[in-house]
Amino acid sequence: MLEYFDAFQIGLTATPDARTFGYFNENVVSEYTHEQAVIDGVNVGYDVYLIETRISQEGAQVSAGEYIERREKLSRRKRWELLDEDAEYSARQLDRDVVNPSQIRWIIKTFREKLPEIFPQRNEIPKTLIFAKTDSHAEDIIRTVREEFAESNEFCKKITYQSQEDPKSVLAQFRNEYYPRIAVTVDMIATGTDVKPLECLLFMRDVKSRNYFEQMKGRGTRTLGEDDLRKVTPSARHAKSHFVIVDAVGVTKSLKTDSRPLERKPSEPLKDLLGAVLMGAKDEDLFTSLANRLIRLERMLSDREKDDFKQEANGKTPSQIAAGLLAAYDPDRLRIKPGKCTAFLPTETRIKANCIKRRKSS
Repeated sequence: MLEYFDAFQIGLTATPDARTFGYFNENVVSEYTHEQAVIDGVNVGYDVYLIETRISQEGAQVSAGEYIERREKLSRRKRWELLDEDAEYSARQLDRDVVNPSQIRWIIKTFREKLPEIFPQRNEIPKTLIFAKTDSHAEDIIRTVREEFAESNEFCKKITYQSQEDPKSVLAQFRNEYYPRIAVTVDMIATGTDVKPLECLLFMRDVKSRNYFEQMKGRGTRTLGEDDLRKVTPSARHAKSHFVIVDAVGVTKSLKTDSRPLERKPSEPLKDLLGAVLMGAKDEDLFTSLANRLIRLERMLSDREKDDFKQEANGKTPSQIAAGLLAAYDPDRLRIKPGKCTAFLPTETRIKANCIKRRKSS
């Protein structure tokens, strides 16, 4: 990098923000997007499953005359108190100032019931990381997970700076051993820590920072071969092809991320997607979803099956076909036609397009 570029300063970052672009005057020399990384097999893509509750969206009210449990933040000591007037709390206060055990249980129960649908043909729970709001919230989640899954303490553990066990030791177990299957953290392994067998991220906290959210998602993007995955997840049938974000707080609904999931038609089988292309359909969601399926398919095929695929596809691999499908709707690669709306194109491309339009009109 230093020898190639003739510059006084060079910036290299996985999570650029407005300050980075501003400091370098928006002079982006090269970029490597999430889609390109997935096509090249450097990272795996992801799916999103939503778990929504009314309380997590709107908050709730506790009526006067009910007994509520008060907790001391430092000592965690509990006491019961009779509420003498109605008490309302917002969604933002949930799990920070107010704890609703039923809401936590409903999320964990729904997650448990939907796992056979999210990860079919699995005999064990995939390695799952749950992001909690606070250390106290993490404790509530761990207790609920153990009860709902009817498992022992080793099944679900906390990895935070306040863990009673050595967090590095628990992290090594989570990375290399069968147990724990589920880990709960606040900030400790949200960034900069690789757990390659990780296949599921459950967000029970919102994230305001776009960069931080990208880093948290990055815990699940790491690739892993079939043999290594089976060492910790024996029922895995192929290499790690993707990971799943289970969103219980609406964190994926905001526009805080550039790396959107490629899958746009999760309910449609691959056969129907191919049939739609055969009939001449060309919508972006169809091409993107088909590209996503082909990328995952390549990680599931044996060497012999890959050779058979190339023979049927005129020498192209599934990832090469997927790259072509994604390029079909890449605005940077689309041919610019005079008079075409260019509001969504990069600045330099818009300037060229506007010049073409002005020349024609003159």
